[in-house]
Amino acid sequence: MRKFKNSILATIALGTFALSSYLSAEPVELYLLDPIDGILNHYCLDTNGPPTNMQLEAPLQAHTCYSYQGELTADQAMDSDDIVKGRLRITAVDLCAQLDGNEPGATIRLAECEVGENQNFELRLNGQIAPTAYPELCLTAGPTSWRGGPAGGPYNDNLARTLHLQRCGDEAVRYQSWGTRVGI
Repeated sequence: MRKFKNSILATIALGTFALSSYLSAEPVELYLLDPIDGILNHYCLDTNGPPTNMQLEAPLQAHTCYSYQGELTADQAMDSDDIVKGRLRITAVDLCAQLDGNEPGATIRLAECEVGENQNFELRLNGQIAPTAYPELCLTAGPTSWRGGPAGGPYNDNLARTLHLQRCGDEAVRYQSWGTRVGI
């Protein structure tokens, strides 16, 4: 019985260590759980423009996750601890997602990180991300996609969608369920 008890305690200790390692801060991407029409990878929360020339004034978008290339990119990488704390921060530029409004259709932009209701989000167990001040609204990928690449081409196989707030609901689950991952 004593060996069994010690074995259980060792297993619990190992599991606790593994869980604490798993829960420590690491770079992650915030991706749409349903790939919808993504031919390369799911959609990620993304800045507008390429990773080397981010258009930080433009609203955030849903864009093909670049992790299929083997690593996270500057325009999609976030800190897992920030997300747990309710902050969606693009770490490479140290800017946070902020609401442009509090009605359906409002966009989300990057701004200097600060404490306030317009930058506080909750990643729910069902994958929805809602502003804590407006829990009836969820980050929602747009219903249509377009091919990536610079304006006027050449286009590539990356796809993009708008990102805005819409009422949370089961009918939009494929556009509103998000998760985090280290990459593929």
